[in-house]
Amino acid sequence: METSKKKENLEIEGYPIEGLSISGHETCIIFPSLKIAFDIGKCPQRAIFQEFLFISHGHMDHIGGLPMYVATRGLYSLKPPTIIVPMEIKESVEKLLQVHRDMDQSELKCNIIGLNIGEEYQLRKDLVVKAFRTYHVIPSQGYIVYCVKHKLKQEYVGLPGNEIKKLKLSGVESTYVDNTMTVQNARDYGHIHLSEVNYLQKLMKHFHILYCHL
Repeated sequence: METSKKKENLEIEGYPIEGLSISGHETCIIFPSLKIAFDIGKCPQRAIFQEFLFISHGHMDHIGGLPMYVATRGLYSLKPPTIIVPMEIKESVEKLLQVHRDMDQSELKCNIIGLNIGEEYQLRKDLVVKAFRTYHVIPSQGYIVYCVKHKLKQEYVGLPGNEIKKLKLSGVESTYVDNTMTVQNARDYGHIHLSEVNYLQKLMKHFHILYCHL
């Protein structure tokens, strides 16, 4: 009797991780417990149910499914999503969605937030996102998500010290694995060579690195 193999779940520091990443085709990394997705790829079904979307840059394999993401959330009567984008492409993203509104004769409700490097945005009471610089062939940025847990009563919130605990989640893209591509080749295309990531991993002893695509 043939039995189906159970899909192995990926989990880091207690956070389940879903999604897919195929270089040049589609990237969408999902943290379902936080209801956030990093990039939207071609809009995989699971991504539709994430309330917050962080776009790293404007390449099609990272942003192509954006109109479908917004439209499908509306179709399912889900709340309008909050979409964080680099400030450099905010106007273009708004124009893109407006074109689809005109063609589709629909509202495509969403909240688009442009962030500059170093800026923060409070997603909800216990969740903050901060943009940091990344290097690609077009303007790009990564995101750190801070999960803030208040350990004191509400009236004491805001005091400095150990009352606020921050958990950091971040991601980088690594494309080239072996010596068939040099570090310089990788940099020419705005990517990171595995040897560079291995060096960083030694410096960041208490962090986990998730390789999106190789």
